[in-house]
Amino acid sequence: MSLTVTMTEASYELPPAGTFAARCCHVIDMGTQTLAFQGDEKRVHRIAIAWQLADEAKSDGTPFILSRRFTASLHEKSALRQFLEGWRGRAFTPEELKGFSLAKLINVPCLLNVVHAEREGKTYAEVKAASPLPRGMTPPPEVADPILFDIDDSATWGAFDRLTPRQQEAIVASPEWQNRVKEEVF
Repeated sequence: MSLTVTMTEASYELPPAGTFAARCCHVIDMGTQTLAFQGDEKRVHRIAIAWQLADEAKSDGTPFILSRRFTASLHEKSALRQFLEGWRGRAFTPEELKGFSLAKLINVPCLLNVVHAEREGKTYAEVKAASPLPRGMTPPPEVADPILFDIDDSATWGAFDRLTPRQQEAIVASPEWQNRVKEEVF
């Protein structure tokens, strides 16, 4: 084996842009993350939601999975609230705003709007919006093995090993994870 290495391009198969039937396949608590926004850094609790496209597959036959990260907030101006209200096709009730379990999203179908965006010379697929399936449309089959990971719920910690290395790295850097590790040591 040679110890000489070279830079390789990541192989990322881009799903097509458009609107697709999909199901929520992952809800991941990312913990508190540092974000740069308009030249300032701020720390916010983030979540990641992912969807499996129903009728589009990669060249190897595996389904496309697309995700989007949100600040964990249902404030009236938050991207998460606006996204979820579009997906649900209705506003949150005052009672739901007191506490909405994101775990309810697992396996919920939707129409997912995917666009292509270019950053730093590369093209990426971005989830822009979700809406409910139209009446009469057959929902896609349920996702066989969804991922639910909540830093505060030890029953979900087994899912950590199924997360991407990038997701794991972000979670491990969060203060919530660091506190969990300290608690396990003592």
